[in-house]
Amino acid sequence: MRRWEALFGTIGAILVLAGAYSARHASMPKHAILLEEGGCHLPATILEPPPGVNAIGTAIFLHGLSANRRLMIYLGEDFAGHGFRSYLLDLPGHGDNTDRFTFARAEQCADVAVDSLGRGGEADPKTTILIGHSMGASIAIRMADRNPMTATIAISPAPMITPRRMPSNLLVFSARYDLPPLKSQAESLQKAAGGNRTAPDDFAERRAFELRDVPLATHTSLLLDRRLAQQSEQWAIRALVPNIAPDTLARNSATTYEAFNRRRLAGAIAGLLGLLLLFPVCATAVAKLSGPAAEHRSGTSPRYSLALAEGAVAALTAVLVLELFVPLKFLRLYAGDYLASMLLVVGLLFLALNWKAAKTRISPDRSAWIAAALLGLATILAVGGWLNWQVDDAWLDGPRWLRFAAIVPVASIFCFAEEVMLGPLYEGRRRAARAAVFLALRLELWLACVLAYYQLASGQMLIGILVASFAGFSLLQRLATDVLLARTGSATAAAVFGAILAAWFIAAVFPLT
Repeated sequence: MRRWEALFGTIGAILVLAGAYSARHASMPKHAILLEEGGCHLPATILEPPPGVNAIGTAIFLHGLSANRRLMIYLGEDFAGHGFRSYLLDLPGHGDNTDRFTFARAEQCADVAVDSLGRGGEADPKTTILIGHSMGASIAIRMADRNPMTATIAISPAPMITPRRMPSNLLVFSARYDLPPLKSQAESLQKAAGGNRTAPDDFAERRAFELRDVPLATHTSLLLDRRLAQQSEQWAIRALVPNIAPDTLARNSATTYEAFNRRRLAGAIAGLLGLLLLFPVCATAVAKLSGPAAEHRSGTSPRYSLALAEGAVAALTAVLVLELFVPLKFLRLYAGDYLASMLLVVGLLFLALNWKAAKTRISPDRSAWIAAALLGLATILAVGGWLNWQVDDAWLDGPRWLRFAAIVPVASIFCFAEEVMLGPLYEGRRRAARAAVFLALRLELWLACVLAYYQLASGQMLIGILVASFAGFSLLQRLATDVLLARTGSATAAAVFGAILAAWFIAAVFPLT
């Protein structure tokens, strides 16, 4: 083990322990329930106002497409700290909800849940705020026709059919770097509402409206944006107390549990960074199980210019093939079956175009494959468990584990083909060029999906929306795979490891249908 690995491992372990301690002691009181009515089964987290904070109302949170209630936890804790009893729901096919997802079903179950809470006396419409993100924002807006509340906060609402009536006291947030269709939707709501209205009388008559642009923000970063949290809380309080004085509103904003949220978020980030720093030590230990490493610079690959040209052709060919049929439709993952099918088609095309190079990269060493599989499983369990505890529902349940198992072989084909395209692992500028080609190949896949959405009406808008998640995952996947490749010298083992990460990402992120 190298000295830098030992140092990074030590720092990583300290960060994990410190992050766990910080996050645990900064959490708000909460408990989980299951809302069952009308054939809907919605897992929910309830955040109670902390001791000493008077309850002033209820806040119901609806997440976006491919998201879950844990992604709303930071915004929910802010509202709870302000005195709102907060309900965070998992819509069908998302998070811990294993019911089949359709847009209509998600809207129906959200409506049933809100109606049930209202009839049970837990959500008085006169003191209840609806907060939604993306798909959840559109659902919250459309619920105005059936379940009008005292205010609605729509964070980057997804495209929708505008309801007959505008929600009471509607606040819409639009990210500066959001996708054009989402920005257009926010602007159309402003037009339908007749412009901004924020006078005290507007709140008293429940006709206030405002569209706010959030600078330096993306579609998903809005959920962790402190500016959005503070402005949302102020809007909710103005809806409940229309004539509240500005100085009182400022004091109320200062009493939020912002420090707790920052501490918890810092702990979550520190722990995740710690796991990443521990990875090289774990990769070295696991690689020793496979015996001496082969020379990782052996093998051939196409020239990088040719690889990029082949990548563009393969990606475009794949979207045309998928217009005819989606081979992995049986996975029943919204947009996930499309993405997995695309990886399969592109991987097979890469191997067909470079079969001679592929034969030189195949390693018969089963011990390296097993070691890579063990490391991959350990990685997704550790990272998935941490994210599930702190940030996101990345822990696979039974239905998702079945899909994970089905995706691994497909992802293995693509990941091995990708290793063939990238070639051996070098140092210095050649390594940097290799990394740049990898990112360019992934970008070509994403652009092909976006092109298919706009030009072929493929319906795969979700893949476009998840651009930040794809980019972040791709970068981390490549770094981790190269760490293993450098220690085993086996492109096949690297492909097995990368495939496990890719299968986990697809199985965890995309909704069940």
